[in-house]
Amino acid sequence: MIAEIGNGAAGFSAHAARALDDCESEQAPRFLLDAIGRVVPFAFAMSVVYRREGLPDHVVDTFVDREAKRALQLYLESTYILNPVYNAYLAGLKAGVHRLRELAPDNYFTSDHYRQFKVRRHDDEEIGYRTHGWPAGMEEVLIAVELPHGELSEICLYRQASRGGFSEEDCAMLRLIEPLVGSIYRRIWQHRPRRAQEGRKASPLDRLLEDFGKGQLSPREREVAQMILKGHSSESIARNLGISIATVKTHRQNLYARLGLATQQELFSLFIRSLQTKDALAPR
Repeated sequence: MIAEIGNGAAGFSAHAARALDDCESEQAPRFLLDAIGRVVPFAFAMSVVYRREGLPDHVVDTFVDREAKRALQLYLESTYILNPVYNAYLAGLKAGVHRLRELAPDNYFTSDHYRQFKVRRHDDEEIGYRTHGWPAGMEEVLIAVELPHGELSEICLYRQASRGGFSEEDCAMLRLIEPLVGSIYRRIWQHRPRRAQEGRKASPLDRLLEDFGKGQLSPREREVAQMILKGHSSESIARNLGISIATVKTHRQNLYARLGLATQQELFSLFIRSLQTKDALAPR
């Protein structure tokens, strides 16, 4: 066991050094995944970068199956908005090691979220659904890396849940290497921002979010609704808009009443339905 740990640490060190030395190359993210796999082996892995507005950026993945590749593309184009990691990011997720099931709120995914999406409900999946083509029965653990300009990267590792998934020892090892992994990732990302920004498409969600509630809500109520849908708390909304928390709560109560809603969950469901009627989230 000690020898195995030693060999894994040596492999991690060598591959991490290669990722750092070649941080300007296209292969650097792959070298970093190779380093992580030396101490915590995985079946497959992927990494994307989230921002508050716009589609996620794909950084690297180890998928080989064609269906899985298509599922990843579908995720990047639309179904990411269902993912607990993305929603946790909008709510302020910080750097660290997280199990996916720990990020998913209870009863977060309702039936309204699945209509018109190429996702399938599966009770045996950690988050209750699976994008069409995504490998089944996987347990996910991730390293969240905070990036400049408020962006966040997730490095997702997957293993078959039926084979035990990830142990507490695995997570402890990931927490041990997480600071170094984050530092190397940020160095790699420094050489990608211009390309990432140039290739970034405007998300239909960004445009349609601006129209949500038109004709029913006042301009300020729409502004508050948009910030709620982006994951801001009342405190964050008050800070960003320069108003009191009491005023934010009044706007929330008023907009819920105008839309015939009672909860934030119902607001999110209404927004998803409004997108579906416009085919904004239909796969291309």
